[in-house]
This record gives sequence, C-alpha cells and structure tokens, in this order.
Amino acid sequence: MRISIRLKFIILIFLLLTIVTLLIFYFTLNRVREALSHEIKLQGELIGRMIALNAEDPLITNDDLYLATIVADASKNEGVIYAFITDREGIIRAHNDVRWIGKNVNDYKFPGNVYRVEYPILLAGKKEIGKVYIGLDIGRIESTTQKIQLILITIASIGLFLGIIGAVILSSFMSRPIKQLVYGVQQIAKGKYDVRIKIKSRDEIGELTEAFNNMAKSLKEKEQIKDAFRRYVSHQVAEEIFKDPDKYVNLLKGTRKKVTVLFADVRKFTPLSEKLPPEQVVALLNELLSAMTNVVFRYEGTIDKFIGDCLMAVYGAPIEHPDDQNRAVMSAVDIQKEIQKINERRKRLGQPTMSIGIGINSGEAVVGNIGSQERLDYTVIGDTVNLASRLQEVAGGGEIVISERVFNEINVPFTFQGPYLIKVKGKENPVRIYKLIAEQSPPQNST
Repeated sequence: MRISIRLKFIILIFLLLTIVTLLIFYFTLNRVREALSHEIKLQGELIGRMIALNAEDPLITNDDLYLATIVADASKNEGVIYAFITDREGIIRAHNDVRWIGKNVNDYKFPGNVYRVEYPILLAGKKEIGKVYIGLDIGRIESTTQKIQLILITIASIGLFLGIIGAVILSSFMSRPIKQLVYGVQQIAKGKYDVRIKIKSRDEIGELTEAFNNMAKSLKEKEQIKDAFRRYVSHQVAEEIFKDPDKYVNLLKGTRKKVTVLFADVRKFTPLSEKLPPEQVVALLNELLSAMTNVVFRYEGTIDKFIGDCLMAVYGAPIEHPDDQNRAVMSAVDIQKEIQKINERRKRLGQPTMSIGIGINSGEAVVGNIGSQERLDYTVIGDTVNLASRLQEVAGGGEIVISERVFNEINVPFTFQGPYLIKVKGKENPVRIYKLIAEQSPPQNST
C-alpha cells in the first residue's frame, strides 16, 4: 500500500507530539509525587520532634494528662492518622485513640497507606526514655496527582489537536514542491534535460529545487562525457571520471600532456586468417584482444583504438598516475603472459599458436576528441604515438621494445638488453631502444 509523504509527515508529527507529551506527563507527575512525599516526610519529622521535646518532662513525671494533650494537639495537623507516645518499656502512655492507652506497642496494628515516623524521646539529649509515633496519610498524594493528571490530559489533548492541524498545513505546503520535483525527475528519466522547476521558497526545499535545476542543466553534458569515456577506460577509471566530469571536459576539447603509449600487434595474423573460416578468425581475434584489454584495464590504462589485429593503449589520459610508465611496462609483461596461456591451451587442442610484438614510448601528445560532427574518437596524436608504433614494428613475436625515455624513467623489476640504435621511419637520426628480456628474481637470503 502506497503511503504519501504528506501522510507520513502527519504521522511523524503526531508521534513526536505524543512522545513529548507522554514524557512531560511522566516527569511532571513524578516530580509532583516526589515533592509531596518530601513535604509529608518533613511534616512528620517536624511533628515528631516537637512532641519529643514537649514530652520529655511529662514522661519522667508520669503526667499522662499533659502527654494526652500533646498528642491531641498533634492529631489536629492535616493528614495525621495517628499519634502516640510510648515509654522505655514500649507501653503506650498517650494516644489519639484512648483504646490503645496502656497497651504494648508490639500489639499495635499500624494502619496501611500511611507514612510512619518514629522519633526518640531523649533525656538531656542522650538517654532514650520513650518514643513518638506519627502516621501521616499518603492518600492525598494520589488525589493531588489525579487532579494534575486531568489538567495535563486536557492540555495535551489541545496540544495534539493543534499539532495535527499544523502538521496538515505544513505537510501540504511541503508536499507541493516535492510533487513538482517528482515530475522533474520523471522528465529527466525520459531524457528531457531542459526541464526546470520554479523556486517558490528560500528554505531547504528551495535549495533542493535549485540543486535539481543545476543538475538538469549539467546532466546532458555529463552524459556526453560518460558516453565518450566508458568505452575506452576501465571501470575504476570511469568511476573516477564520473566523480568530477567537469574536470575532464578540456580533455575532450583537446589538450597537450605527457602520456605513455603502448602498441601491441599480433604477428603473422593475416596469413593465418586466410586459412581459417571467418567465424574462427573473429573468435580468435576477439579472444586475443579481450585478453589484452583486460590487462590494460587492470593497470587503469585507456584503450585508444583497435587497428585490425593491433591494440593501442594510453597511460596518463584521461587519468594520470605518477607511475604511468611503470604501468605500461607491467601491462606489456602481463599481456605476453596472457598470450602464453592462450598458446598453451591452443597447443593442447592442436591449434596454431600466436605471438605478440609490443612497443612502448612516452612523451607529450595531443589528447582529445578527433573526427567529424558525425563521428568522434577520443585519441592521442603526435610524434610520441608515431614512435611507439614504430617500436612495435621492430619488436619480434613475444618481445617488448621500449624507448630510451621510458627506460630512463621506469622502476620495474625486469632486465633489459641495450641500448640498440635503430633507424625508424620519420626520424632523421637513429633512436635508442631497449628490449625487455627477463623478470628479475628476488635476492636469496644468505645462511
């Protein structure tokens, strides 16, 4: 069953008012009871002390008539149920009920629902020669609290009634802009990003409405950014971009920055593809490219493009890492390992094996969306990219070739051969390259 926010708000206000009223009700009654109990206690102690002071001499001289007068006067106080005096043997010498005079206090039946006070009668303030017994009615506590309960119930009922009326009015005032926000969200869900809601107040609801309008205004641009990036980068990188898409808008428009570019190409794939059925060619190529893509995403690189059986990956755009060059080299090593696993499986099935040549270069490049109005590709261009492509062409199957700049700036646990001077297309002077040959073994502890 659907419950409107207006009804929920009314119920919430009613519950809060009820809880507050009950708490006030409870603590007020407790405070009244405590105050009345304290008052009765003080009254009993005061009466008992006055009787004890006046009864000292008459009790020694056996002046029972004076003792009776003291007890009679004490019984006239409000709330006194009984009052009597005993001697040191516990014999009742004076009582407001004469039937008990002369009897032992141990035989006396104290009435219930009274506050009992026992006060000693001391000779010269030291030796006990008797006691004063006072019984005060505590029923007045209940009668007083019942009157207060009636007053509190009346006030609480009026307060709850007014609170519910106020909650209805306030909830109606709040629910209208919320309904408008719901309408706006529904329009956004339909892809209508031009929807705007009129701001009618300058409170939290007004701030929420303004925030919604700002969201609708920027949502289309953010969606475009998401579409541009989610096909090229790993889930982790995409989430990082989505946290602050505005930060990466300039990357779409074009910017120059340092990147590391990796090219990985399948060797002798064209002759093999001519011997296989088309569906097997597509399945094999998808398997190889998927394995390489997973590795690139593992190190938070970006897939720039697939060029037939060649993959181009970029590290440092759109997300930069301080160790992008290390990530590129580690990716190349893991790609070769993945290809080895695929080859082992293909050997068991009697199928031909594959090999990958990888080239890596680092440097400045232009980054952005390049193409026509109908089709744009997020890519990097420049001499850095061209040299990485040439290094890939130099690499043999299973080899990883890196430029001198990459070699000088990486910190990875691998052994390299070189430098070698090679002549590449587009360069007047030979370039220095290095080949990764092995993973270094950890040092052995000496014994």
